[in-house]
Amino acid sequence: MPDISKHLEVLEGFKNGSYPTLGLSLGSRQVTPGEKIPRADTKATPTLLAPPDLPQGSYAIISIDLDVPFASFNILSPGAHWVQTGFKITDQPNRELKSDDPAVAYWAAAAPPPGAAPHRYVFFLYKQMPDSSIPQNYKEKPFGNSQRVRFDVDGMVKQLKLGEIVAVNYFVSN
Repeated sequence: MPDISKHLEVLEGFKNGSYPTLGLSLGSRQVTPGEKIPRADTKATPTLLAPPDLPQGSYAIISIDLDVPFASFNILSPGAHWVQTGFKITDQPNRELKSDDPAVAYWAAAAPPPGAAPHRYVFFLYKQMPDSSIPQNYKEKPFGNSQRVRFDVDGMVKQLKLGEIVAVNYFVSN
């Protein structure tokens, strides 16, 4: 199982105010950090909004489920739910983050097994470095389900040449 201790620390730091809040909407629903959202309401690809002080630049999103398959038995964690690069801040008043890059892993809606305790779906916004690029194998074929389990977040950050986490948000769902 990949080491997710750093990402658990980031989530705790976010809860304590150490990271800016990434604006996150699912359909017309604005997500409040930690909010419980029915899985049926997570089907639409999320909309991302830049925090107020985030400078113009390129950003990438990595979203993971920390509790695959069960919060008490997360042997398959983390599960990748979305990986995409090339986000830029629009000039609209809401500072939406938009990308024309193909997704490395398209958004996968929340899908904890029946009877499971709520899973934590965390969104990490990374600074994208100038030499960052999507490896050719991901351009040709986005992630399949087998690549989503036991997802190596740090390995993906290294492959995509991403910088530091600049904003975070999360919701829970079962």
